[in-house]
Amino acid sequence: MAEICSMKFYAYKIKSTMFILLLFVGFSNSLKAQEMLKDSISLSLQQAWDRANTHSKELQLKKYDSQIGEEDILDAKKEWLPKLGVDGSYGQLSNIPVFTDGINHSADYIHLDDHATYEARIGAQFNLYNGGKTKLHVKKAQTKQDLLKYLEEESTSQIHYKVAEAYLEVQQSMAFKKLIKKNIYRNDKLLDQITKLYNNGVVLKSDLLRAKLQLSRQETHLLEMKNNVELANQSLNILVGYPDEQPITPTDSIEVNLLKSAKNHKAYVQDAIENSSQEQIAKKQVKIKKLQEKEVNANKLPKLSLFGEYTYSYPQIKLYPYETAPYLIGMVGVKVSYDISNLYHNKHKETAAKIAVEKQQTAKNHLEDGLRHQVTTAYKHFHEDLKKIEVAKMNIEQAEENYRIVNQTYFNQLSLLTDLLDADNQLLQAKFELVDSQISSRIHYYQLLKITGQL
Repeated sequence: MAEICSMKFYAYKIKSTMFILLLFVGFSNSLKAQEMLKDSISLSLQQAWDRANTHSKELQLKKYDSQIGEEDILDAKKEWLPKLGVDGSYGQLSNIPVFTDGINHSADYIHLDDHATYEARIGAQFNLYNGGKTKLHVKKAQTKQDLLKYLEEESTSQIHYKVAEAYLEVQQSMAFKKLIKKNIYRNDKLLDQITKLYNNGVVLKSDLLRAKLQLSRQETHLLEMKNNVELANQSLNILVGYPDEQPITPTDSIEVNLLKSAKNHKAYVQDAIENSSQEQIAKKQVKIKKLQEKEVNANKLPKLSLFGEYTYSYPQIKLYPYETAPYLIGMVGVKVSYDISNLYHNKHKETAAKIAVEKQQTAKNHLEDGLRHQVTTAYKHFHEDLKKIEVAKMNIEQAEENYRIVNQTYFNQLSLLTDLLDADNQLLQAKFELVDSQISSRIHYYQLLKITGQL
């Protein structure tokens, strides 16, 4: 009995050991996955756009619309093909009452030897002319497909601009974080110097407290920037298809390539009117309305078609003399039809279609006004930012020189600590303004590219 208990205990010990090993392996794999996730991914803006093209659900929906549009074109072209049909029937005939003396008297019945009746028929109809509607349907389907293509391009441009905004926000937050870290390092060294002066009785305790307060504020500001980096990083990850927590390191410079942005205002306006997807969408919408107007006008035109049918039937009651026997009959011919009522029923539809064309044309003109204004706004802001960059660089040089002078005079007991801290804040603010202007200039540059259909 003791031996059995010992064996059971040994088996239980083995199972417990295996379970602990499995937990350890799983925990190790989890740690490895977290370490892999923490590894930052270097990413250029072009790479971010490429990933967004693949992972954006909005673009996937537009691609589905384009695929449906291609099928609609093929379906419209099928209208050129003849219509074929088969049908059949079977029934039982009753005896035929004949009222020889009128319906007020009893009928004499013709008794049928065979009450069965059946028929099988195959028919075809080929459209020769229907007012040009088939051709218009194909053109309209092709125009709608072109419209869907430009809508997809517009969505791609919108996604690229959102990615650029998120990418630049990551760059801005990381640049601010880097500047604050440098500022904390400088203020930490400053605090050490002031602490030594205070211990030697050179400065007042108020200077020591102010220096500590300045450092504490910068550390709080650093925490805020860290959170901003993580939030901006998450926004970019969602757009490009990475996990939310995946760190990203932008590789592009925040400087604007002036060689690419050397166009003048008129060139940008011309690009917007001629090449932007919004303008192409408006043109296709006008074309669709014109095709719809032609469709309405086609209702007043005659229709011409070829037809043919072949019928197997029983009994033979179509031609005289009748026979209680099965028969075959075929027929081919030309059919012409004209709906006279469309001359007055179609009048208001034609007027409404004409107004719809004018409305769409006005909408296109209104869009062009908006495009010109958007180009002008982005262009002026872009060049305004370029000027601000020049000014910010000069401000940094002046702020650095001012900080150097005030720092020297403070430790020579010729200025107050508040002057030194103000100089420090001004230098940090000047560097922030440079980053702000550089990021803003790139945003307005990408706005120009988006408006002109180049993003």
